[in-house]
Amino acid sequence: MTDALARLREVLAGFPTGLAYPLSELVYAPASHVHDWTAIEADAGIELPTDYKRLMDGFGELTIGGIDIVPANGFREGHEVHATYLRDWFANDLAAALPVHPEPGGLLLCASTEGRDVLWWDTSDPAPDRWTILWDVEFDRHRFEGTLTELLVAELTGVLDPQLTGYTLGDPGMW
Repeated sequence: MTDALARLREVLAGFPTGLAYPLSELVYAPASHVHDWTAIEADAGIELPTDYKRLMDGFGELTIGGIDIVPANGFREGHEVHATYLRDWFANDLAAALPVHPEPGGLLLCASTEGRDVLWWDTSDPAPDRWTILWDVEFDRHRFEGTLTELLVAELTGVLDPQLTGYTLGDPGMW
């Protein structure tokens, strides 16, 4: 398996400048953003995936191609805002309901999009590095069997189905 962060850097290098977000200024610098992961995880009440921590430590707060990654600082607060809406939605659709963190095995916010899609880690696996990512589009639930960085690469290269945003390297109409 290739290093997902290296692949993400490669994909981002191919994006033209002048998009909605300054991708040309998006620089990956390992350990350039120092986070107190012990405190962040204690505040969130859960261990977070290694991939996510590497992504945050390398890029810091991050929006790529219309996808906002939940920031490390303020992680719990960001989760709770979205979790409230998810709990309300599940209360009206019991057939689709899943537990929401801090419930054991509950969904945990990892990202959102400009199109108002919200992506959640399924924390039902006790190992955070094996969590999958769920989101709903037009009443259909989708699951990605990979890391958050792998999902970003799949989205930006047009492999993710369904696409989350209109930003893909393979769509010449975007440029």
